[in-house]
Amino acid sequence: MPVAVEVANLAAWHRYRSRMGYGLRLRAGVLAGLCVAAGAAACGSSKASGPADTSARNRESSSSVAAPTTPASPVPSLSHVASKPTRGPSSSAPSPSRSSAPSQSGPVIVIDPGHSPTINAIDPSTGLNVSDYENEPEMRDVFTVAEMVKAKLTAAGYRVVITKTTATDRVSLAQRAAIANNAHAALALSIHDQAGSNGGIAFAEGNNTVYYQSVGNYRETPSGKKVVFTDQRIAALSMKYGQMFQAQRANAEGHQITLRSNVGYDLGTRGLAPGNIWLVQLLSRVPWIYNEAGGNSAGMSGLNGTDERKYANGLVASVEHSVPLPR
Repeated sequence: MPVAVEVANLAAWHRYRSRMGYGLRLRAGVLAGLCVAAGAAACGSSKASGPADTSARNRESSSSVAAPTTPASPVPSLSHVASKPTRGPSSSAPSPSRSSAPSQSGPVIVIDPGHSPTINAIDPSTGLNVSDYENEPEMRDVFTVAEMVKAKLTAAGYRVVITKTTATDRVSLAQRAAIANNAHAALALSIHDQAGSNGGIAFAEGNNTVYYQSVGNYRETPSGKKVVFTDQRIAALSMKYGQMFQAQRANAEGHQITLRSNVGYDLGTRGLAPGNIWLVQLLSRVPWIYNEAGGNSAGMSGLNGTDERKYANGLVASVEHSVPLPR
């Protein structure tokens, strides 16, 4: 999934991208050994999995991976955020070489709508599998929600960076974390749901969850190396914001929201890298709240406009309470 950012207009964006030449290059040698286990897990622990149930796959990895390929479309650079090279787990993702002044002065919020067409990647800094895959109708539902959130936050005065320009853009999990790190975001949030005709969960039921970062959470590489989340300052902020997301989403969506400090189970039991934290949160150096919602509105597979607005309104209120605009 390419990175997406607020730009003045489409023509300016294309001129900027041509000038930057910013793209994702994945070495064939690095990816040759990539093997993601078949039958990947559900993003939420309450979702059933099965070969015919795409909604039940895990939010991080494909259950069927073709030979490693370079993403079909280039990855654009951030147009209005600081471009310092990153260090640490997610530093392998490309960073912008130039920046322009933001149009607003409010806090930077990064919005990450989940999923993309399949992208295979190993993070060279950590050895972690940072692949992603397509999941429908979730991928399009959450992109719609993300656009609603972006519009409301931008109108309020926030600077918003969204990790995709369209629902079908590609970006790896390490790339997503690098976007927030390079932007020096005050807060990043992932948007996922549990949609699906086979195994999907109703919007008001099931895995309505807010996940925050916690020290000691980890994921393992194929060689067995643990990559552990250790930033106590970010963990404290993430927990504080997680509590606000829980309260504001419950109020807006009209049902109970669960708050968790980790995934709640060992992802290794679902055919993924062992561990208990979502990879974008592990690789991020800013507070990152990972949101799950039920995904099926009454009588349909996926979310209707009413439930999309409820989800979006809860996320907007959560951001406004977590990172208030300067007065």
